[in-house]
Amino acid sequence: MPKIKRGKLARMTAGWRGKCPSCSRTGVKMLWEKKDGEAILKVCKRCAA
Repeated sequence: MPKIKRGKLARMTAGWRGKCPSCSRTGVKMLWEKKDGEAILKVCKRCAA
């Protein structure tokens, strides 16, 4: 059975795809948040784990 709503959150979020500030990978989904001191950065799935 296909999932109709797959990726809906990503499409609704502005700036959800780009370059990860932590590992410098390009063209990845940046939907996860990681604390870096006081700042909260949007990072890719690999860096969030």
